[in-house]
Amino acid sequence: MNRQWRDLDIRLWAVIASLLLSFLNTLLNPIPNADAFEYVRTAEIFLNKGVAAAYAYQPSATYSVLFGSLHQLTGLDLFAAAQVINALLFALLVYAFISLAREVRASERVTLLAAITILIFPQLNEYRYHLIRDIGFIALLLLGMLFLIRYGKRQHWQDAALFVASTAAAVLFRSEALVYLPLAPLALLGNRELTVRARVLAVVKIEAISLVLGILGVLALLLVDMNVLQLVQRAAAVYLPFVQDAWTALSATSSPLSTAVFGEYASDFSGQYIVLFMTAGLAAILVLKLIFGFGVPALLVLGYALRQRSGELGSPVMRVVLSYALIAFIILLGFLMLTRFMSTRYTLLFCTLLMLMVPLVVDSALAQARTEAATRVMRGMLGFLALYCAIDAHISFGHSKDFLQQASTWLRDNTEENALVITNSNYVAYHSGRVEEYDMVGRYIDMETLVNAPYDSLLALSIDRDILSYVDEARAFDLLELVVAFPPQGRPEFAIYRRTSE
Repeated sequence: MNRQWRDLDIRLWAVIASLLLSFLNTLLNPIPNADAFEYVRTAEIFLNKGVAAAYAYQPSATYSVLFGSLHQLTGLDLFAAAQVINALLFALLVYAFISLAREVRASERVTLLAAITILIFPQLNEYRYHLIRDIGFIALLLLGMLFLIRYGKRQHWQDAALFVASTAAAVLFRSEALVYLPLAPLALLGNRELTVRARVLAVVKIEAISLVLGILGVLALLLVDMNVLQLVQRAAAVYLPFVQDAWTALSATSSPLSTAVFGEYASDFSGQYIVLFMTAGLAAILVLKLIFGFGVPALLVLGYALRQRSGELGSPVMRVVLSYALIAFIILLGFLMLTRFMSTRYTLLFCTLLMLMVPLVVDSALAQARTEAATRVMRGMLGFLALYCAIDAHISFGHSKDFLQQASTWLRDNTEENALVITNSNYVAYHSGRVEEYDMVGRYIDMETLVNAPYDSLLALSIDRDILSYVDEARAFDLLELVVAFPPQGRPEFAIYRRTSE
């Protein structure tokens, strides 16, 4: 029996470890992220009005439909069902990542190192308790890349079909996955192990499958009464305001943007360089976000890889991986240039793709160690970095958010169901049951909101420095009175006020 357990595929052990880590992270972090409430609202729409209504409300409703369906089947709370789906998507991502590393170098040590790498990668694992569709997007894209690599090796039709199916499924989570369907197979043209004719035929076959399955997919959507054109228009409408703003700011003869940056006098001389100025600044933001995305330990290993110039970088498998990373980088850069903002979360795909090099580099470094002492030193350094990453990935040192649960309970126990409550916390809005449009709650509260709040309404506010200054000013004019604060002593993290005068 012990022998059978030892002979189990390391990937299965990694999947089990991933599921346990997801469960642990959910227990340790009971307060979901703000985006979770939008997904839950979409799931409620799916349950009450059907699939078409869910996609009409949110074009990327697949994630919500999945955990809404699990809720239907099992009766689990929507948030619990979402965490189960999240855990399964993380497990799929872990399995695909390790399998990709094995495609590059099929050894037990690389498999083990890949499992450790993906399970302790801080930037990815910090999102284990977050309800976000990015994990499904990345997992399915990695799975598609795995089938594309196998197709490049074996030229089997089923691998090509699985690549298309997996990537198309990723599109249902994030629309940018659509870019990979026509572009990713072009990496096969660089496979020098095949003749030019064989490479071209391989790409033509897979592009033909993409086209056929794409047409079938559109027909399937039409059969369930989903307006495909409307979905595309809604997705495009998200970015249209950014395009218009950028065009207005950069195309005017005397751009308000150049005046704001260079000043009224200098803009006459330097205004023509505003595009260059913005490009350099945004590129610096992207570099900084990528540094945060990888983390120092991973950057050290990747820097060592560049110095060693591994010969595997030119292999057919790594060409596909690097092609995916290049497409991800171009999408990142385009998004940043268009919207002029970037969250570290958006770098997850690019960083995860390049993290595939980490187990390969570490394996090569261990193999090149010439003495037992050097091997021990290297293992000690790697063990320290792994421990650091594991702690960073799975142990939170932030302050407790129990006050949100306390505030929700207080509102349920001490107010009528029809009480008017204004809040800046999605969690309190949902769990108190006092705010119908809990997914529309904004994080920021300004002075105008406090002044215009109806008489005798309650303002349940998560307190930061700006909100505290607004509240103090409103209380100075006897507009608000403190009802209860959490915690009761010391600086409040959350407070409930009553609007006292008209």
